[in-house]
Amino acid sequence: MAPTSQTDQSAQVLPRRIEPNRDDDKSAFAPAVVAAAATVVAALCGAVALSFEPVVAQDSVSAASGEPIGAGVTAAALFALVPVVLVAVTAVLGVIARRAALTGAVTAGYGAVSAGLAVLDVGLLIDPIDSNRLELFRPITAAALEPGTGAYLVLAAHVLAALGGLFGLAAVSRASLSDGYGHSTHADMTNRAAAIRIGGWLSVLAVVAAAVAAGSMFASPYDSSDAIVLVPVVIDSPMATAAGSGIVALAVLIVAAAALASISPTVAAGAFVGAGLGILGVTGSRVLAGVSSGAGVDAAPGSWVGVFASAVLVVVGIVLFPVSKSQERRGVSAEVRRASPVDSTPATTRWHVVAGIVGVAAGVLIVAGTLLPTLSVPDGLSDPTILATRVAAVAGFVLVLASIPMFFSVLAAAVRPTLGVLTVAAVMGASGVLQSVVLATDFDGIALGVGGVATALGTVAAVLCGGCVLLAGSAEREDVDTSDTHIDVTLGSVASLGALFAAAGLALPLYRGTDVTAASLGTFPWGWDAWGQAFLAATIVVSAVVASRSRSARGTALLVGCVIAMIIYLLGWPLTKARALEPVIGSGVIVGALGALTLAVAALLSARNRLR
Repeated sequence: MAPTSQTDQSAQVLPRRIEPNRDDDKSAFAPAVVAAAATVVAALCGAVALSFEPVVAQDSVSAASGEPIGAGVTAAALFALVPVVLVAVTAVLGVIARRAALTGAVTAGYGAVSAGLAVLDVGLLIDPIDSNRLELFRPITAAALEPGTGAYLVLAAHVLAALGGLFGLAAVSRASLSDGYGHSTHADMTNRAAAIRIGGWLSVLAVVAAAVAAGSMFASPYDSSDAIVLVPVVIDSPMATAAGSGIVALAVLIVAAAALASISPTVAAGAFVGAGLGILGVTGSRVLAGVSSGAGVDAAPGSWVGVFASAVLVVVGIVLFPVSKSQERRGVSAEVRRASPVDSTPATTRWHVVAGIVGVAAGVLIVAGTLLPTLSVPDGLSDPTILATRVAAVAGFVLVLASIPMFFSVLAAAVRPTLGVLTVAAVMGASGVLQSVVLATDFDGIALGVGGVATALGTVAAVLCGGCVLLAGSAEREDVDTSDTHIDVTLGSVASLGALFAAAGLALPLYRGTDVTAASLGTFPWGWDAWGQAFLAATIVVSAVVASRSRSARGTALLVGCVIAMIIYLLGWPLTKARALEPVIGSGVIVGALGALTLAVAALLSARNRLR
């Protein structure tokens, strides 16, 4: 038999190149066209609104009393319009190139953010002067205002963009069924999540940017010393402003998680660009309006941070596709193989999804409870201010964020331990509200309000979510060899020390005043708030012990959850100290911060063990 040539041998060894289907599934093309059309009309609505003289600000809101109002900042209004124009152009080009997945992804990412912007626009219609839309108009008197034509056009633009996002999501869903979706020229990368294709550093950068951009929506957009322009913190703002800001933040995080879990780099890139442009339009217009609105008003640091984080999201979307191709050409490193998740069994996936659903429901109920009246008071009396709702809102929102990855198999197992600790943090945050309810309802005429009911239901749901997380962990261990248990003495010592400091911080008061002291475990009998702190202290101690005996990835996630939970608790000092006269910092802040820092060091040690 004749010898085989070197060329023939190479041809036999090389894997067959997997070619994508360049023509997207025809069923995905129709919703992609609708998504592009809706976004184009949204851009036109924005452009028409800007055509009012001198800008949309002057005609979007008019003074009911006939007194003049200040014009908005033209540059800021134009900047707010640029993102939807860019998304519309990208969507149209995607349709022309018959890339339904790209069109769907970019419109879905922008549409998700637009849903929150539409809620913010509702505030512009209900209470214009308190909406603080300085890019549209600048109040110069305290006269009552009513919305004009421009305000409705702005709302229509965001509603149309949100509808376009729904059709874009449908286009992505249908395109995912086409041949070649998720393909890769490197066999080991085919049908792998975008987070694996682009590598750890870019994935971490995307997650951090999304989290920072989302957090910027809860910071005050402006620093104002003007008596007319009042800018409260978001949680104390009108409901439309608070809810809209929360939806925008949640949308950015959901899009980022979905993009990193997507098996198509094209879809991931489009989603990041769409969401990044959406929130960049918000934060950028705030910065321009703040620096250009004259004396007394300036852009707050949160808006500047939001601009930077949003720009990073857009850049991540732009470079994501070429980076994924570069990674494929270099092949799959051993580190990537080690970090890739193991296929989940149906039972594990089912418990992950259930935990995610219950966690989202619990967080939404707790956050909603902080926005609605906690107590029902007699007519003629104003609703009392319960400062504990601020901590509950933070804990509920964080619980929602931690629950979202549970819907994505590539992220669920890694995030599950963190979610378990944060369910307890949510119970701790809500317990302060429940304690205020118990004390207030002792007075005649005061009863539990709809917000109090929502908080109570959210607390119960958080406990149920914790149970689902435990069951999901049990299902995960069915697929893992746990016969060889290794205890890291150094990690265990640091984690235990941090847990003891954290537990001591939870037992001590956060502040003291001349009339009242924050809840502590040294005052008997314990109220709901003290029991919540005790519950979290016990959870952190147990988590530290378990982390030293767990696989590195799970131990790191547990310790990260403990650190976040302690940060939520420590936020009680700046958020609730106003309930006391002449408050001074308590020992709980100092000891608790030391515990959080030590737990963070333990988490880094655990992460280092994983990378060895």
